[in-house]
Amino acid sequence: MEIELLIVIFAALLIDLSLGELPVSIHPVVWMGKLIEKIRNLLISNGKKNNRFSGFFMTLIILIIFNLVFTLILYISSVNYILYLLVASISLSTTFAIKSLIKSVLEVNYSIKNDLDNGRIAVSYLVSRKTSELSSEGVVSAAIETLTENITDSVISPLFYIFLFGSIGALLVGTIDNNVFYPLLKFIGWGGMAYSSVQFPIILGLMAGVSYRVVNTLDAMVGYKDPQNINIGWFPARLDDILNYIPSRGTGFLIVLAALFMGLDYKSSWQVMLKDAGKTPSPNSGYPMAAAAGALGVQLIKPKVYTLGNSKHKLTPEMIKKAVKLTMVTLILFLTIIFVIPLLIFFL
Repeated sequence: MEIELLIVIFAALLIDLSLGELPVSIHPVVWMGKLIEKIRNLLISNGKKNNRFSGFFMTLIILIIFNLVFTLILYISSVNYILYLLVASISLSTTFAIKSLIKSVLEVNYSIKNDLDNGRIAVSYLVSRKTSELSSEGVVSAAIETLTENITDSVISPLFYIFLFGSIGALLVGTIDNNVFYPLLKFIGWGGMAYSSVQFPIILGLMAGVSYRVVNTLDAMVGYKDPQNINIGWFPARLDDILNYIPSRGTGFLIVLAALFMGLDYKSSWQVMLKDAGKTPSPNSGYPMAAAAGALGVQLIKPKVYTLGNSKHKLTPEMIKKAVKLTMVTLILFLTIIFVIPLLIFFL
């Protein structure tokens, strides 16, 4: 494991936690959304092109475009070692979102304490369901659901793939002979820039994070079963399911472990996750949501869709804060795993 990769991941986390998201005008995810919308509308306007292959084509094109853009940015910044690490850290920070996730959910807590209608409005920005008639308990449930589901989508999944492919990059640099590997990098345009023990793992990790964010954004925008999106959104939705399969289940387990550390009902967390995780339409989102429901002793309900957990405790606004604490401990456990173990291997 190259220590620079861990430095960049750590710096990216500090940037996100201290500064939050980049301005909307330059945020890559915003530009992803704009490009997806343009391509989607173009394909849908031509009925013959609104098919599963077009969904595959759209996914491939957007993956290529954004990975090339980020690779070019890193290439330009590689003139200086410190600049390269800084640009890589900023770029990496755009592929996940911790501060904005926590902040947006806490805003629901603050809003609903003052006025139920304000709480409904605040949570409407986070969920797709109709919120204008939700009860106070319904607002709290929706906030906890979106928080726990997005532990995976917004944080653990992108970091999991960044770390995984960055580690593969470090392994390749250390094991593949220069005479075999260098010509390949030169052929795809990375030349001498990418082939260094410092740069290649970072590039591969960033590409993994960017690719995950592209797929997840596509799923959020076109992964629906309405007539317009059911065909064109099929491929990105299935790919998103595949990419989140391991991270979502790992997140569920970490929530159980976090409940143990916090003195919450970890046994119920485990039992509810096993019993209710399969009740959600998504094959993945039920794991962190059900585990959190069990740990908090609450029942999370999306009307006419699913019911997770048992209502041992009431869904009061304070339960949102408790869910945020559970989320933070879960993320600390995850970050400990991806940092401490590699550091022990590196130094020992």
